[in-house]
Amino acid sequence: MPPSNPTRNALVTGAASGLGRAIAVRLAGDGWHVALADLNADGCNETKSLVERAGGTAQVERLDVRDEQQWLALRDKLKSEWPQCDLIVNNAGVVASGGVHETPVADWDWLLSINLRGVILGCHTFVPWLIENPQRSYLINMASTAGLIAAGRMGAYNVSKFGVVGLSETLYAELKRHNVGVTVVCPWFVKTNLLDTGRFVHPKEKAGGAMLMEQSSLTPEKVADYAVRRMYRGKLYAVTGFRARQMWLMKRHFPQFFADFSEWMQRRFMEPRK
Repeated sequence: MPPSNPTRNALVTGAASGLGRAIAVRLAGDGWHVALADLNADGCNETKSLVERAGGTAQVERLDVRDEQQWLALRDKLKSEWPQCDLIVNNAGVVASGGVHETPVADWDWLLSINLRGVILGCHTFVPWLIENPQRSYLINMASTAGLIAAGRMGAYNVSKFGVVGLSETLYAELKRHNVGVTVVCPWFVKTNLLDTGRFVHPKEKAGGAMLMEQSSLTPEKVADYAVRRMYRGKLYAVTGFRARQMWLMKRHFPQFFADFSEWMQRRFMEPRK
């Protein structure tokens, strides 16, 4: 159930667009106050208007999730302004693709610093404050179906999202006794602007991702609603979309078959023709 206290406070990273924006607006519908953290101030100001229109309140904060000092400064700032922190949403993320041996090391470093290190820093910095909360508090980490199954030519992205899933499972075990709920969100392809900033070894990889996004019925709003409802229910996994749940089930019960199917998918949608 949504919290009865209308002044509960949440921090959402990557809030300037996409899933971060949708989660902020979804929380606003339940009366939350949301700190919108991103490097894109203009996008966050647009999100702030949407949050206020939806019934919540918001403030815009600049944050590079790769920078530990910025995380610490933001925590100290919010501690001086808020009586408590009730929710952290580690959503900021990017995408890169290419064979493991083809993807430049610089692209591995760039992606992992945002998708994995950024989530680690967010948890390391803010979890102690969540534990201090006398009420129930929450942590949402944004992963992907790529954190449950591994498609070819997506090595860096897969590694980052598997890491987020593993971190979230660890935190669930550590924080349940402290009345902190942990939810990891693993959606199928969602229609967002994620590909706009992506790094791709071959154009077909971007085209394949765009096609799967276009074919998907998932919107950021649907993912956000499911994630928040799972959070309120205290559920660890928010595997979002029929196809995501189907693939996860297939891998768990028929791992070798799924590995062969994944190889076929790679050749069909991602691999450049020779």
